[in-house]
Amino acid sequence: MQTMDLKDPIFQSTIHHIAEIAGLIHQYGWAEANAGNLSIDVTDMVTQRMDTRLKWFIVSQSGSRYRQTALAPYDNLMLISCSDKKDNYYPQNAKPTSEWISHRCLQMASDRFKIVLHTHPAEIIALSNHSLAQDTKALNDKLCELLPELPLYLPEGIAIAHRAAPGSMELCSASMKALKHQKALIWSGHGLLAFANNLDEALDYLEIVSKAARIFFLSREEL
Repeated sequence: MQTMDLKDPIFQSTIHHIAEIAGLIHQYGWAEANAGNLSIDVTDMVTQRMDTRLKWFIVSQSGSRYRQTALAPYDNLMLISCSDKKDNYYPQNAKPTSEWISHRCLQMASDRFKIVLHTHPAEIIALSNHSLAQDTKALNDKLCELLPELPLYLPEGIAIAHRAAPGSMELCSASMKALKHQKALIWSGHGLLAFANNLDEALDYLEIVSKAARIFFLSREEL
């Protein structure tokens, strides 16, 4: 079995960047307790060390907190290699976030992004419970009206997946059904995901959608 170590120097820059982004997410208040998680496709990096037909990911460990990931990333992240039939964990005794089911579905189904970044902004969860969120087009139209920069960064709009239990196959299926070419996905009653090829872009998308949601509620008395 092919093995890799997260402390291999090829991952060092990525790990440092994850720690930086994790600290910002915690500062934003988007990650209460162990809320939120991430996955990053690092297959291209692994191929610098070995020939592999597997897909490789850096993933949040089960129970990890963004605030801890910022301070001790190696203790809160892990590597996973994936084939169609089996996942292997590195280190072997580590367990991935319960949301790995959905991350895996999304990562393995698309080659248009390498990063899935998931957080719990309160304004997004509140927005997903608003009646406007029942109509994806209407919601997108209203948010673009309130924040004209939103369509510049997210011209495909924001997808919305119906409510499902965290960590469930139902949530995985709902995500796959809702997401087409969008770079942001709201999990109803749960949080927000961004999809990108670098961490800064993923955080950009989270910031923009969350700001639009805040403006929506700040303006609601006039809407």
